[in-house]
Amino acid sequence: MTRIASPNLHAMIQKLHQHSFHGTIAAFDPGETTGFAVFERGPEHTSLVHAEQLQTWPLETGVEELRRAFSYLPTYIVYEAYHVYKWRLAEHTWSEIPTIQVIGAIKYCAIRRGIPYHRQTAQIGKGFCSDDKLRNWGLYLEGKVHARDAIRHGCQFLLFGPPKDHNLDS
Repeated sequence: MTRIASPNLHAMIQKLHQHSFHGTIAAFDPGETTGFAVFERGPEHTSLVHAEQLQTWPLETGVEELRRAFSYLPTYIVYEAYHVYKWRLAEHTWSEIPTIQVIGAIKYCAIRRGIPYHRQTAQIGKGFCSDDKLRNWGLYLEGKVHARDAIRHGCQFLLFGPPKDHNLDS
């Protein structure tokens, strides 16, 4: 995939002015198939550099895919959190719960490289960044559900930043 400049997203980020982050964000929607998106943000531009769906399960395959993803040298990582809810306990009984292992691998890669990371719930990523907004920003990828969800997480982060206890301005 080639770089997609998004002047509409950039204008909205400028208008909201929630933080002054400039750099490279790698966003992940983890699972057996992991959505992955890389954004570059500078003073004059915001661009989606790359987006794809990685085959991250079994983890032996996933590690190589994540190594390739981290070759984009992100300055910040954002990923979708995963929780085992009571109503899903039967589904998870005797499961290796691949999503949690993939998240662990993402966090391990970030820690080893000294890259700060932040998790967002699925509701946060999908709540504001609707399909219509992605289309308006020129970032809607047809047929790539997981990549789109990673794009949503990246956009959410670029628009609103991390929690207040993560200082991006230092």
